[in-house]
Amino acid sequence: MPKGLPSAADLIAERAVTFFSVDTDIIQGLGYKFEEGALRALYLQRPNWMSVCLTEVVQKEVMDHRMEPVLSAAQELGSSLAKIQRLSKVDISEISEKIAIAPFEAEARERFKGEFNSFVARLTGKVLPLSGDHLAANMFSRYFNGEPPFETRKEKKFEFPDAAALLVLESYAEANNTRGILISKDGGWSNFAERSDRLYCVKSLDEFVSLFESKGDNADRVKVKIREGLNARGNNFFLEIESALSHDVENANWRVDDVYTGFALRVEAYVAGIGYTDCDLDADDIKVWFVEHDPSLCTVELQVSVAVNLDIDIQFYQYDSIDHDEVNVASDEVSRDVTIDLDVYLTCKGELLQEDVDEWDIEVTISGGRYRVDVGEVNPDFGEDDY
Repeated sequence: MPKGLPSAADLIAERAVTFFSVDTDIIQGLGYKFEEGALRALYLQRPNWMSVCLTEVVQKEVMDHRMEPVLSAAQELGSSLAKIQRLSKVDISEISEKIAIAPFEAEARERFKGEFNSFVARLTGKVLPLSGDHLAANMFSRYFNGEPPFETRKEKKFEFPDAAALLVLESYAEANNTRGILISKDGGWSNFAERSDRLYCVKSLDEFVSLFESKGDNADRVKVKIREGLNARGNNFFLEIESALSHDVENANWRVDDVYTGFALRVEAYVAGIGYTDCDLDADDIKVWFVEHDPSLCTVELQVSVAVNLDIDIQFYQYDSIDHDEVNVASDEVSRDVTIDLDVYLTCKGELLQEDVDEWDIEVTISGGRYRVDVGEVNPDFGEDDY
């Protein structure tokens, strides 16, 4: 790649780098949340003249990954209905037929497609097709010569999608006499960029947006205002952030991990109740991005720790060798306190240097929505009456 990453000043002054591209692993790591958190904040963090160029490979991978759990759940639903009919002898064919023709798969695919397209459009971008007279020849040449991205893994054949994406991006940069920044944790992407005259590569979205983080007196003044607003806690600025945090954790998808019992039983657990407790906002770690084309706008990133209390429902099952089925033999409920770390993004609008933070209009978005809790050992309390 061109020597070293360009500085923000170089990027803005020369505009030699006009696009960036995001690999599937980055989007997947952010939970495919195009309308929230870090992917949403990109709109105002990057300069408005820098657009996103995604490839058809990423588009297909994102769609396939998002549809996989939907299709799996549909299959499990069909199996469950068949089991209910088998065990109860009740005719539920009418229900099964209605579910079979329900358009949830098509609607889910359409919604996922719409979110992806909106993300690309918001960043004035495009999806590059897998085309070109020399694409296949270049891929196989790299494959047989062990060149990036084929040199890093034993199962090299699995690198063909990456190779196609990278060659398409490099061709786009050459055809438009420009340069681009790749965002990927994949070593094959960074190795490819090292040999390219057109492409840079960074390993995270944080590393990318840090190129454009605002510095200087005005940024420091805004940080002081935000710090004072966070420390006050009782003002509208803090309460609006806290309300968003509470809503996020209480409506999130909580996964129960590491739950087991010392009895010869199978145990299942799920989160039955969620209560927001408190938050700790790091007032010393504030990042600011001024919007180049609108001085009344800025994006702010905060690091926040949120304390949550969870009520967890526990069910214990034992296999019945006579009926050849599992029987629910006991239940319990336990409580766990959990602390989670979140990235919180604020879109702030107003007279940023003159007004108090309570006078700004702010929009809060959070990189969250999926969390986990480790429960540990749980054992049924049968009690004396059960013997």
